[in-house]
Amino acid sequence: MGALVNALVSAFPALLGATELTIACAVVAALIALALGIPAGFGRVSRAPLVRSLSTFYVETIRGTPLLLQLFVWYYGVSIVLLTLFNLDIDTTVYQVLTALNSNSFFPTGGVSSFFFAVVGLGFNYGAYMAEVVRAGIQAVDPGEVEAAHSLGLSQFQTSRLVVLPQALRLMIPPLTNNLITLVQDTSFLQVLGIAELSLVTYGFTTAISSPSIRWTFYGVALLEYFVICYALALVSQWYERRTAHTLAGAH
Repeated sequence: MGALVNALVSAFPALLGATELTIACAVVAALIALALGIPAGFGRVSRAPLVRSLSTFYVETIRGTPLLLQLFVWYYGVSIVLLTLFNLDIDTTVYQVLTALNSNSFFPTGGVSSFFFAVVGLGFNYGAYMAEVVRAGIQAVDPGEVEAAHSLGLSQFQTSRLVVLPQALRLMIPPLTNNLITLVQDTSFLQVLGIAELSLVTYGFTTAISSPSIRWTFYGVALLEYFVICYALALVSQWYERRTAHTLAGAH
């Protein structure tokens, strides 16, 4: 028992940092996914053939290829394309920005390119899944509501923002939550790019431990941390669903 406690205490700072990095990766990737998924979802139901075709191509291509390979393409492919065609190096660019802000001391020793392409790749992947959630939510809204908005003189953009999206959002909460929970779990894929997230750090400790009981305790702690993060998302989702349900009931 003493050896177990000592191992956990010595590993605690590293595990805490890895958990914070996991949450940071998930938050940034989720924001990217939403920024891509909402317009792509509207594009999927657009009347403009070009917009609809581009949105469909994005969604079907991303959903039809593995996340792991997409991460490799972003890190080894897109980074080379940016450097070759535009002479854009992410590490150099970020360092110059921090230098201009007199904050280059915050620049990590290992650079930021791995983190950048990892979260962009993860967000780009989940944007396709978010797009399908948005599309389904939009199509679930009563067409009569849209026709009424148009008859009142609202533009297509105003109708989407003021009429369609608020109603669709309530329907999209459960599937969006499922996608966000899965996104948190899929941050473990980022270890292939050297991101020191929770699963990679946990694995690093277990490889140096000979005791099976201590090793499995580390895995159990990591699983518990993932569960707490994901369950917290589920609780927030349930609270928001109840809140919107009470708001709609009061409106009626």
